[in-house]
This record gives sequence, structure tokens and C-alpha cells, in this order.
Amino acid sequence: MEKNPLISVVIPVHNAEDTLDVCIQSVEMQEFKEYEIILVDDGSTDQSGIICDTRAEENKNIRVFHTENRGAAAARNYGVRQARGEAVAFIDSDDTVSEIYLSYLWELMQEYESEIAVCSYDKVYDGNKVIEVDVGEDEVRFCISGEDAVECLLYQKYFLSVPWGMISKKKLWDKVQFPEDTKAEDMGTIYKLFAAADKVAYGSESEYQYYQRKSNTMFSTCDERNQDYYKHCREMITYVKEHLPSCRKAAVSRFFSACFQILSETPKDEDHETMVRQIYRDIRKMQNTVLLDSRAKLRNRAAALLSLVSISLMHRMLRAYYIINRRIKL
Repeated sequence: MEKNPLISVVIPVHNAEDTLDVCIQSVEMQEFKEYEIILVDDGSTDQSGIICDTRAEENKNIRVFHTENRGAAAARNYGVRQARGEAVAFIDSDDTVSEIYLSYLWELMQEYESEIAVCSYDKVYDGNKVIEVDVGEDEVRFCISGEDAVECLLYQKYFLSVPWGMISKKKLWDKVQFPEDTKAEDMGTIYKLFAAADKVAYGSESEYQYYQRKSNTMFSTCDERNQDYYKHCREMITYVKEHLPSCRKAAVSRFFSACFQILSETPKDEDHETMVRQIYRDIRKMQNTVLLDSRAKLRNRAAALLSLVSISLMHRMLRAYYIINRRIKL
């Protein structure tokens, strides 16, 4: 490339031969042209590596790196180290983006002189689009401090603990990286990224398409992932207490929500007894704080109220709802 790109698009790739080409094409169709695509082939055993090399031969803006299989976190960290751009964007290899995805985020970043710019997204089940956030007919745009963005993130308002749907200045990644050799690594990363920024901009237009497939992590939940998710949430509580005390209630609300999500995906049996007991104890510690927190999501406060009656009963109800809902969506 004659000059460094403004945005480096990092795509971790692992056995994605069925979706990778469409994903890459959606980036190549961008109105914004000052970008590079970094494909990190994370030890794929299917045709993904060949697809990466073929696309790189066809497009000088694509760079390919083949690594041993170490997981998405390691692939993203590797991609960031190779990035030449002023800003970094992450796209999952089974998702797509709109033609104005990069230009929309770049304009947001320039408009507010922020280090991070975030957009909304569409959730897609088997080709049927579902709008995740309904903000009405008018677009919502704003810019807040990194600390306020952490609070919004933890209150689950506007922002999600995911690396996609945003661009961020590469310099922020000098301070933050994805925890490797673990599952649910996003939960251990995004709040730290926001905390490292002076300003975070948000625009409510949905420019990212997040596909829900049977192979997605959320549909292949395992004990290991939930254990890591739980661990990252506990680490988040400690981090916030030490570095962002003003966000303590928001952190408690987020951890409280995570506990019930984990319970919904965890059978109540002898194999999971130790973890379930620990989560029950954490819920009891947090329930009053969440119940009295007017900024917590209504569903969290309702769960806090019901948990005062019986956490065990709620666990059984959530588990039943999760199983039924999963069958419907798949």
C-alpha cells in the first residue's frame, strides 16, 4: 500500500469457509476506501486459509497472517499488533457490515474528536432481520467521557461488551488487550477499553449485521465458557472498585445480570452444584443494591425483587425459558 490506511479491519478467522467470503465482500464494498483488511487465520483446518490467500492475491488492501490455533482473543491481539491504521475495527468472520459502516463510524469519531465510535446493529436469525435497539425514527448521536461510557456499558444501555460495531484508536490498545486462553474474553476487555478513552461517541444507526447461527458461541454454551464469563465478571467488579468507584453500582448491576444469565444456561444438578451455590451467594449479596438502584435495568430490579422470594425457583424458571427460547430460535 502506498500510504498507511486510516482504519485497520481485523477479522479473526477459524474454520469459517461458509461465511468468510461474504464477510470480506461486505468490507470491500465500503464507501470509505482508506482501510486495510487484516485476516488472521487462527489455525483453520478447512478451506478458510486458502480463501484468505486467494482474496489477498485479488485485493492489495488485504493482508493475511496464518497462526496456530489459539482462539479469537489471540487472533485479535495479533491483528492489532500488525495494524497500520490510525484506528482499528473488529469484524467477526460470520458477520457482515453495511456499505457505510466504516464511513459512519469514522465520521462519528471525527465529529466528536473521540477515541472510540460505536454504532448499533441488526441481529439476524436465519436470514430474518431483528432490530436489537428501537430508537424511533430519529437518529441518536452523542459523545460522553470514557468513564460515563463504562457506566452506560455496565448498565447495558447503548453499548455492549463486544469488540465489533465500533472503531477505536489503535493507541488505546497499547493499554488494553484481550485475555488469551480463556472464553468470554470480550467481557474482560471492553470496559477497560472504554476506561482508557477520554471520549466515546455513539450513533444509533444499525450498520453491523450480527448473525445468530447454531455454531455461534451463544448457541454452543459450555461449562468452560460460563466459568470464564463468571470469572471475568468478578474481575470487573474488582477493577471498577479500584479504578472507577463512581461506576460501582453499574458494575454490580451488570454482574447481577450475568449471574442470572449463567443460571439460565446451567443445569441444577450435582455436576454444577459448587458454581451454582457461589452464584446464589453473590445474588444474595447484590439483590438489595440492585433493587434500590433506580438506574438499573427494570428486568434486573424485577429479578432482584423475585430473588428475595426464592433464587432456586427463579433458577428453574430461567432454565426452562432458556431451553424453550433456544429451541424456537434454532
